[in-house]
Amino acid sequence: MKIFKILSSKFRENEKDDINYYKQNNYKINPLFEAVKITIIYGLVGELWILLSDEIARSFSGSLEMYKQIQTYKGGIYVLVTMVLIFLLILSKMSLLKKAFKEITKNYQELSSKNQELLKLDQELRRKVDELEKHRNALVISEQRLELAIEGSDNGIWDWDLEKGTFYISPNWKTYLGYGQDEIDDTSEAWVELLHPEDRNEAVSKIHAYILSPQSSYEHVNRIRCKDGSYKWILARAKAIKSEDGRVTRIAGSQVDITKVKQLEEKLHLLAYYDQLTGLPNRFLFEEKMNTLLRERTYSNQKFALLYMDIDNFKNVNDTLGHSSGDLLIQYVANILKYHVKEPDFVARLGGDEFAIIFCDIKDNKDVVDRVQTLLKYLKRPWILENQEFYITVSIGIAIYPEHGDDLSLLLKNADIAMYFVKKHLKGNYCFYSLELQNKSLEQIKMINYLRHAIDHNEFYLLYQPIIDLQSSNLMGAEVLIRWVHPKLGVIPPMKFIPLAEETGLIYDIEKWVLKTALMQKKDWQEKKYPNLKISINISGKRITSAGIINEIRDLLHETRLKSDEIQLEVTETAVMKDLDASMKILNEIKNMGIQIALDDFGTGYSSLTYLKKLPIDIVKLDREFIKNISIENNDRLIIEHIIKLIQELNLKVLAEGIELQEQVAILKNYNCDYGQGYLFGKPVTKEEFEKLILSN
Repeated sequence: MKIFKILSSKFRENEKDDINYYKQNNYKINPLFEAVKITIIYGLVGELWILLSDEIARSFSGSLEMYKQIQTYKGGIYVLVTMVLIFLLILSKMSLLKKAFKEITKNYQELSSKNQELLKLDQELRRKVDELEKHRNALVISEQRLELAIEGSDNGIWDWDLEKGTFYISPNWKTYLGYGQDEIDDTSEAWVELLHPEDRNEAVSKIHAYILSPQSSYEHVNRIRCKDGSYKWILARAKAIKSEDGRVTRIAGSQVDITKVKQLEEKLHLLAYYDQLTGLPNRFLFEEKMNTLLRERTYSNQKFALLYMDIDNFKNVNDTLGHSSGDLLIQYVANILKYHVKEPDFVARLGGDEFAIIFCDIKDNKDVVDRVQTLLKYLKRPWILENQEFYITVSIGIAIYPEHGDDLSLLLKNADIAMYFVKKHLKGNYCFYSLELQNKSLEQIKMINYLRHAIDHNEFYLLYQPIIDLQSSNLMGAEVLIRWVHPKLGVIPPMKFIPLAEETGLIYDIEKWVLKTALMQKKDWQEKKYPNLKISINISGKRITSAGIINEIRDLLHETRLKSDEIQLEVTETAVMKDLDASMKILNEIKNMGIQIALDDFGTGYSSLTYLKKLPIDIVKLDREFIKNISIENNDRLIIEHIIKLIQELNLKVLAEGIELQEQVAILKNYNCDYGQGYLFGKPVTKEEFEKLILSN
């Protein structure tokens, strides 16, 4: 029992040994030592049992039988004791092993958990390292790219550190402007000195204003001086870097050469606002100037004058000398105007041969007259072209602000009304607008509207004036004359509406109607078996230069089946001379069709016998002014005699107009004049009255 107690005590001591002992003391397990330790304990217990158990057995045994019996029990006890001892030793170590396994398992789990965290940290660290590597590579590439961009770009890169006071500009920009790297200091002052003097103050003010403003970006256009002294237009852009307290500490940006863009803008501006032939402002710029002037004058009493100027007979210059000469004349006039009209006055070419002049800050009408007369003095000087002198005149209409209008359209319209009056009645002069002129203009507009209405509503009719063969006194034909009966105004004479019709182009429709109506009447007389009389129809200057009349006549002849030699067309020499080449071409085509041509009003225009040889005509009609006094004036008779003789020597017939006296007939017959026309033979009459005349004749 003593041994058991000792073993139990030992076991309890071992039981107190905890795994912490081994942990705290950094204990290292020695398997051999532990095995020897258990063996020694077992051996000691065995030896003690052998030694002590025999003594105990002898002390308790009284006989041999008892001793043998005790020995038998002793063996069993020994087995039991050794079993307990081994159990306790194994239990101690197994408990320790169990605790160790638990500790190991716990530490393993903790280690695994830490390992997972370490793995995550490792992955995160690797990711951060990869990102840093990418950023580092990107930064290197970005720096290389920036360096290449700066070196290869035509733009300038600039950086201004306001705190340090340093100013950087890319080296290639200095080179681009023609400077060496050391020729310009890296200071803002050095670059400010390169700015154009006109741009410097504005550029400095704008950059300072940007520094103090909350704006996110800066942009400005100015000029920079190159080394060769020329200037380039530069677009400067930048963005500011601010400190935490909102102060601008740094500005960085670019400079772009926009010289070509500015040159293109200037070219487009010139194309849009200036006349290409003369270099003068055009209508668009004129209208802008007028509108600006009108806004400025809204709250003041200051007057200004608008002059509307037109070159007289400019079309004749184009037609006779050619369009290139016409352009030279326009340039000549424009140069005079540019030289003598100075700011704040203004001059523009509105188009064609029309110019507009603004005289600002005029005192009164006399002030305007003085300026206009000065202009006219220079404009009336001879224009020299190819060593030949040409005298030109201009017509000027004047409107005064505000008495003649307070807006652009009204002032321009009134100046145009005044100019038109000058052109029609006072060529080479000037005229102020007045209400009377406007009324005349309105009357003309009204008359044009009446004329259009007359064409649409067939308000015209024809009269026929007899033409007599002076030698036989027989009726040989009739001149067709147009008349207009207005529903309210009554009969309107041709001299009042024909010029207006020519001016507006309505003459084409009117004469087309006359030609068709006359030929249809001729066809009607032919169907009625009336004697074969020649119809003479007047053709205006506008029509005689229009190729369309050829087809028109040809179509009418085909429709009416009239013979071309039964028709005669009358043209005036003044109309023919307006465009001699075009007239000659049309007249020759008409003559080739077999139609006779009469030259009307001979003696009132150019009256050159040279033209009689050139023109494809058959008859010359002497104006009534030649005939009027031949019965009382010997000189007039002498002139008529020689004119008739000369004309007939050119193989042309002669017709005398305006015959009113029998004495005139006798003289003309004596001079072998071919035909006569006048009130003596009959006034212009209606077709019905003319039919009676045909029958009586």
